Amino acid sequence: MTNYKNVFRTLALAGVISVASSCSMTELDINTDPNRPASASLALLMPVAENAAINAFGAVNGNAMGFAGLWSSADAYNLSNTSYQGTWNAAYQSLQSIEQMLRATEDGKNPRYRGIALVLKAYSVGNYVDMFGDMPYTEAWKGNAAEPNKQPKFDKDSDIYEDLLKLCDQAITELAKPQPVAVGGDYMGSGNAATWTRIARTVKLRLLLNSRKGRANGNAELKAAFDAGGYITTPAQNWTYLYSTQISPERNTHPWFITYTGTSDPTYINHQLMGEMLLNKDPRLPFYFYRQTSRILDQNNPTDRGTTPFGGSYLPLRESFLSEYRRAFNITGAIPAADLAYIAGYFGRDRADVSGAAADGPLRTAPGTYPAGGVYSDRSTAAVALTGQAALNFGGNGQWPIINSWNTKFWQVEAILDGTGVTGDARALFEAGIREQIAVVVAQGLKSDPSRAKTPATAEVDAYVKAWLDLYDAATTNQAKLNVVAKQIWFCSWGQGMEIWNLQRRTGYPIQSQFRQFSVGIQAPISKPPRQYALRLPYPQSEGALNPNASKYITDVVFDRDPVFWDKVKVKWEF
Repeated sequence: MTNYKNVFRTLALAGVISVASSCSMTELDINTDPNRPASASLALLMPVAENAAINAFGAVNGNAMGFAGLWSSADAYNLSNTSYQGTWNAAYQSLQSIEQMLRATEDGKNPRYRGIALVLKAYSVGNYVDMFGDMPYTEAWKGNAAEPNKQPKFDKDSDIYEDLLKLCDQAITELAKPQPVAVGGDYMGSGNAATWTRIARTVKLRLLLNSRKGRANGNAELKAAFDAGGYITTPAQNWTYLYSTQISPERNTHPWFITYTGTSDPTYINHQLMGEMLLNKDPRLPFYFYRQTSRILDQNNPTDRGTTPFGGSYLPLRESFLSEYRRAFNITGAIPAADLAYIAGYFGRDRADVSGAAADGPLRTAPGTYPAGGVYSDRSTAAVALTGQAALNFGGNGQWPIINSWNTKFWQVEAILDGTGVTGDARALFEAGIREQIAVVVAQGLKSDPSRAKTPATAEVDAYVKAWLDLYDAATTNQAKLNVVAKQIWFCSWGQGMEIWNLQRRTGYPIQSQFRQFSVGIQAPISKPPRQYALRLPYPQSEGALNPNASKYITDVVFDRDPVFWDKVKVKWEF
């Protein structure tokens, strides 16, 4: 498995430093500062460049999950030209390290370093193009060049994509060449050419899938890439970023783990996500979420009533949900108090609930063992409010699933069902993808919280998978089947915001539907958002102040009207 730990922050900060000067008593380089060399060693640049790819994965992961209705971050689409200034600036700052690696390998003496840098660039820039669309690219990262360019032109998103596809092919060529010295600093792939070649093919596959409707030969090239193989297909090959459990001097834990330090309240998680997983007896439920409470808020108490989630969405009092619960668990009459107490722990919000946040931090459901590295929380474990001390009592070990084998299986299913000409057994791939994602979730939970986490019974997993296969079989058209697959991907995308946001923009699925057991859509916003579905991110106002080439993008491009080049669906919500 291509796993790697975030133990290189100190090294990353030192990545621009390499002592490369000397002096003698008779010949002093008095105009050369030894603490500011002109270039860094490739081994020191490598982890910094790899961190840039992680930054590209996580740049808007939370907001993208909100766009897709998984939690409340940006789920009302109230975005502006100041919302993503930090994201934009950080992208160009972090990608500079990849550009430095590419400049340093232009002489052809280190082809493996160069191949890795090309893969990292193709993945990272691809993510940012998917976010913003047109961007400075061919003239970017030249602010400190011999002939500096601090006002780069914006390249068309479609043109950038074409170049990124070429970078993947160039990377494969470079990685096939002999490397004269061992590759250092590669915490992603240990300098292994086969690993990086596989990642390059997978990144290319992802780019081709996204852009297939926006390119003249998109379907044919996508089919050729699937037919050629060589991409990630097994869990042992997963491209996964593992966080460490380091406590001092800096705890390098998953960003969501901050909930456990007592310094931040959990982001509201969508009631539909938690509620349907509960109704569906989803074996991932106790691994995804940690319950902080078992108390049902008393609606006769003004304080409790003011804290209750808005709009009748509070699960213990939501009769439509309770009716589904009775059906799912074969309950006749009143739901037992123990069940209601368990349900109370799933305390979040409905989609686009724009009411003010109450003082409910100790009640909100928190991220669990996957992917945050938190605490396991099944029916048998007590629901306890988190405190700062909790962070010292267990490990962390969170992860980002960058591209895993279940992703490529779901991509192939999508391509088969959406008429691209790609072949394969869609149903078998769908089943394998579900099982592989569940297995990764369980393995993460057992590692993160070994004293509490339990492996779900085989019969439990089999029953869950069968229910989804039954839904798939019952769908009468390929598009209806694709909607079923998309809904399962929605559940699998906890921690993979860009994947579900891209899927929705590529296909328009999953569609809106009722909140109920085994529904095949996602809940419409409960209140009319100020804007429509986010088809891209708005350009940052700050860029316009620095670069006149950005002005028309800030004024003329509307994020919920003007999609990126490959988005031919243009998702809109009905209210």
